[in-house]
Amino acid sequence: MPRSPQHFGPATPVLLAALCGVLTLLLPPLLASAPKPDLESTSDLARAGYYQLRWSLDEGEVDRFRLEEATADDFSDARIFYEGADGATVISGRSNGTFHYRVRARMEDGSQTEWSDAQRVEVKHHSIAQAFGIFTLGGLVFVATAGIIAFGTRANRILPEDS
Repeated sequence: MPRSPQHFGPATPVLLAALCGVLTLLLPPLLASAPKPDLESTSDLARAGYYQLRWSLDEGEVDRFRLEEATADDFSDARIFYEGADGATVISGRSNGTFHYRVRARMEDGSQTEWSDAQRVEVKHHSIAQAFGIFTLGGLVFVATAGIIAFGTRANRILPEDS
């Protein structure tokens, strides 16, 4: 006949609490997966329209990395941007907006790491007015330089002597 709980004695709850405390301390390190990759960007604000992402994992033999890009900070609209063995990529051609990136590694034994900490990059291109202003200024400098060269050449021309 099975014993009822009252037959285990009054010390049972204390022993169970102590056992739970020990398991709470010992289990998390045993259940922890491989460390997550480090991900960094060359810029948090990309004004020139391009930036570089770099990632690495210090421990273990990595088979491949998977880099995801999203516009939502919770990665609900994530898409695979890159998958392979490289540790960096240059991103260009993005319109104005905020982009979020994360990377994870697939190890040679088939296991996967956790996702890296998310990296946020804001793309904010220079305005069209500023671009045309710089273009116009460059055109003026070109015309002035060409004029100085032409005028200087004409003023320093050696004329043949009259004979």
